[in-house]
Amino acid sequence: AAALDGLAESENDEESEAFYAEAATDALDALRKALEERQLAQALNGPFDACACRLEVQAGAGGLDAQDWTAMVARMYARFCDARGLQCRELERAEGDHPGCVKSVTLQVEGPHAFGLLRGERGAHRLVRQSPFNSAAKRQTSFASVEPVPELPEDHPALPQDIVDLDDNDLEITTARAGGAGGQNVNKVETAVRIVHLPTGVAVKSTRERTQAANKRDALNRLRAKLALIVAEQRAQALADVRGERVQADFGASVRSYVLHPYKLVKDDVHESS
Repeated sequence: AAALDGLAESENDEESEAFYAEAATDALDALRKALEERQLAQALNGPFDACACRLEVQAGAGGLDAQDWTAMVARMYARFCDARGLQCRELERAEGDHPGCVKSVTLQVEGPHAFGLLRGERGAHRLVRQSPFNSAAKRQTSFASVEPVPELPEDHPALPQDIVDLDDNDLEITTARAGGAGGQNVNKVETAVRIVHLPTGVAVKSTRERTQAANKRDALNRLRAKLALIVAEQRAQALADVRGERVQADFGASVRSYVLHPYKLVKDDVHESS
């Protein structure tokens, strides 16, 4: 306000007018930034928005192009987190059938409203481009599925008690040998754990820890988070009747499209169709 008053009083003073005009511009920019932050804070008011996020990216239809696209998507999210000041680290990676390609990547994102910023990314992401893996450089469509899952402590107030205390009879737990870093133990002992929640069909797998017990705890925490999301989305139904829909990375199921040939376009399919 003071800058605007000074600008009004300095009509005949060019130097003062320039000074107050610059001050007014800075004030408007600060006001605009504060307004944007306020709007963002109001939008991120979900029960799990303040939690850390585990981002699971998996290759869908498209062969090597889909695996290459999955690696690109994971890098994009890592750079987004850096730009937003969020901490991002890779937890798990399944290498693809070509150098630089991946079948799946799991990222751990921590920071203010990490899950709230990423929860809208859930779905299939489509890429259209000239394939670098095709000798004729034909146009290729490929898909990658993105599934953000909140990191929920057992005492989270929005976590239903029947999810905290999961019935062992509802769980199918299998173990397997895990490869990768961790020493010879991961190749000799069945440290990898896969848990299926039978009433809903939701499945999780953990291989990043070095012991079976640690992987089981990690898998149970991820399972609770996924079930909590289902309950939040289907709050009017009983947990036993909830069936979580698996993201299908295929034609007709994309939430965002990236076209590099014959034109360049990034389009939010969900927002355009809604």
